[in-house]
Amino acid sequence: MLRRRAGVIIRDPNRTSSLRSYSQNVPQYHPKVRAIPFAFSKEAAIRHVGVVASAGCLFRDFIGSFGAKYIGGNFQPIQPIRIQPVYFPAWFLDAEVESYLTDEDDERQRIVTAYFNDCYLPGATLDLLGRLALRNDQVEPALAVPFSRSLAHQHDSDVICMPYTISPLDVISSTRSSSFTQATTDEDARFEPRFIKTNIEAAYPVLIPLYLVQFPMVQQFESTFVIEAYSEPGRFFIQVSGPPELPEEHRFDLEKYIGNDYLFLGDTPSSHAKTRILAPKYDRNASENVASWFDGLFSEPGGAEKLVHPKGAAGVDVHMNDPRVREWTSEEVNSIREWMNQGQAIVQLRDVVKNLTSIEDKMQSGSVKVTQWPPSSDPKQGLESVTAGLEAFIKAELDKLQKLEKSRANTAPEWWRQREEKQTLNRK
Repeated sequence: MLRRRAGVIIRDPNRTSSLRSYSQNVPQYHPKVRAIPFAFSKEAAIRHVGVVASAGCLFRDFIGSFGAKYIGGNFQPIQPIRIQPVYFPAWFLDAEVESYLTDEDDERQRIVTAYFNDCYLPGATLDLLGRLALRNDQVEPALAVPFSRSLAHQHDSDVICMPYTISPLDVISSTRSSSFTQATTDEDARFEPRFIKTNIEAAYPVLIPLYLVQFPMVQQFESTFVIEAYSEPGRFFIQVSGPPELPEEHRFDLEKYIGNDYLFLGDTPSSHAKTRILAPKYDRNASENVASWFDGLFSEPGGAEKLVHPKGAAGVDVHMNDPRVREWTSEEVNSIREWMNQGQAIVQLRDVVKNLTSIEDKMQSGSVKVTQWPPSSDPKQGLESVTAGLEAFIKAELDKLQKLEKSRANTAPEWWRQREEKQTLNRK
C-alpha cells in the first residue's frame, strides 16, 4: 500500500554529482567504524522493486517484473536508468540523562530521567538519506563487521563509501542550547534540555548498506528508490522529482501520492528515537513527545544539513577519538544497556520507598485511617502490627535499593568512569 510523508517539501533527488565526488576514493575510516555487509546483489534489488517501478512507468515490463519477483526463471524485470550501492554513514546512540520537566499549570519542576535507546542519527547529508532513519528493529550488532577496504567491492559491484560529516557529540551540544519552545513535549509540560545532566552517553558509528535506483516514470519526472540492503528483502522508499503541474483530478492515482517528497511501501519508516521518561514513574506522553521532538531534529528538510561539522570529515574524525564513541559490538552495547537498566530500576525503587515512607508518616501522625480486615479485637495493637509490617517492608526495599546503587557504582563502564574522573579534575 502506498503512503506518503506529510508536510515535507519536494526536493530534487538527482544529485549524482554529490555521489560521484565520493566514488574516487574510499575514506580512511576510524577503526571504531563498523559496517553491515550487503545482503543481496544489484540484480536482486531490481527484482525486489521492479513491480512497483513498473507501475510508476505506466506498467512498462510489468509481466516481466512480476514474474522475476514472484516466479523466477527467465522473466526480465524493468531496468533502471542507474543503480548504485552506497555505504551511508550513520550513528546509533544510547544515553541516560536527567533534566527538568516543567508543568505549565503551576510552573512546578520535576526532575526526570530520560533513557534513549537505539537512537538513529545520520552521519552525513544527501537530501532524503539524511532525513530517514535507515534501520529497523532487526538490525543488531551481530550483523556488523569492522570496516575494511574489501567491503568497497561486494556482489561484483563497487560501493560508494560516504565519509562522516556529522558528529553526534555536536548534536548533543546543540540540544543543550535548544529553546523551551523547541523542547515543549505537550500543552501541559515542557522538557528543558538546557539543564541536561548526562549519566552516560555512547555513540556507535555504523555504515548502512543501501541501493539507490533510478527509474524513468511518466514523462517529466523520475523516481529514486532507496533500498535498505542489510537484510532480505529490504525495506524501500521512493522519492519522486519533477511532478507535473496538473490539477489533482487529472493525475494518475500514483501521482496523487507524490508532492510530499517520498513514499514508502510494505513497512513503516523508523523513528529516530526510542525514549523512556521516568518522572519518576513511566510517563508515556512525555516519552512519546520527547521522541517526536528528537525525530524532528532530523526528519524535516534541511535538519541534518544544520548539523554538518564546520571542518567536515576532518572534524568528525577528531571526535572519533572521544571515549564516548564506541564500537558497535554486542559486548559493548549490552554492558552499557545493562548499566542503564540498573538506573531505571533504581529510579523506580526510590519512588516506591518515598511513597511508602510518606504513608508510614501519615499513619503515625493519624492523618490517615487504617482499616484492618478482619477487624482486630485490639485496634491499637492491630495498628502497631500493621506499622511494624510496613516498616519491615520499607527496610527490605531500602536494602535492595542500596545493593542496586552499590552494584551500579561498581559496574559503570571503565571508559565512562575514567572520563567522569577527568571531567571532575578539570572542573577543580
